[in-house]
Amino acid sequence: MGLPVRGFAAQAEPTAAVSTINHAFATELGTGVYDIGGQSIFVVRVTPSMELREPKPGRPGIRLVAPVAAGSFDFNPLEDLEVEVPERIDSFSIMPGLEFDMPQGGDWVLTPWVRAGASFSAGQSDGLLFGAGARLAWSGTSGKVEVSRLHELLLAGVDYASADVPDDKYLRFRNAVDLRRPTFKVSKVRRLQAGLYAIVDVVTDPPDLPLAVEKQSVVQMELGLTFNTAPRLQIRSWRLPRLGFGYRIAGDFSGWRLVVGAPF
Repeated sequence: MGLPVRGFAAQAEPTAAVSTINHAFATELGTGVYDIGGQSIFVVRVTPSMELREPKPGRPGIRLVAPVAAGSFDFNPLEDLEVEVPERIDSFSIMPGLEFDMPQGGDWVLTPWVRAGASFSAGQSDGLLFGAGARLAWSGTSGKVEVSRLHELLLAGVDYASADVPDDKYLRFRNAVDLRRPTFKVSKVRRLQAGLYAIVDVVTDPPDLPLAVEKQSVVQMELGLTFNTAPRLQIRSWRLPRLGFGYRIAGDFSGWRLVVGAPF
């Protein structure tokens, strides 16, 4: 994850989870810097995956995924010129699960999924996580532009281990589009591929946020840019991911996001 695990307290505080960041939300955030009630938190998220079975007529494909998120307060590489790596992580969560790809025709794919895991703060587990949902995705081309569309319904929640911390959940409906187009040459065989993406989330049941945050936006929007090469650079079997940035408008949960790979 790139963040050293040091400086944990000997025992977990009962309210440690809600004094940092809601873990049911953390695994859905992209890597970036977010503002919570005027305090910055730097979140790193990766989503390892493994194809277990390819989809075939009458049989869905199966994929194992394991989103991992870690956050650290008061670390903002976008503001500080001399950034020091934080000496601790304030929140950590992992939610492995299964996704089932079901082709629908016309290049549309319906993917229901389920996940479950655990959250950690102060060095100990403080809650159990669950998530379920379904997304409808489409990828194709329009002239020289590559297009990806996404429509997703998500239900996520956390069952905290402490009786002093109330359980929490949230429901989100997401619509997103990603446009990519090759531009000028950067070598004899490659062009710079520029991308523009937009995400609109409707969070009908926002999660409880820490630090006495009062304003929670039901409608949240994000707009950003990504860059890569076409064809993509490759080192052996590893292909260079897309890189970019975006800004999320979400009331007291707004912030810059660093995009590594697909934006959604």
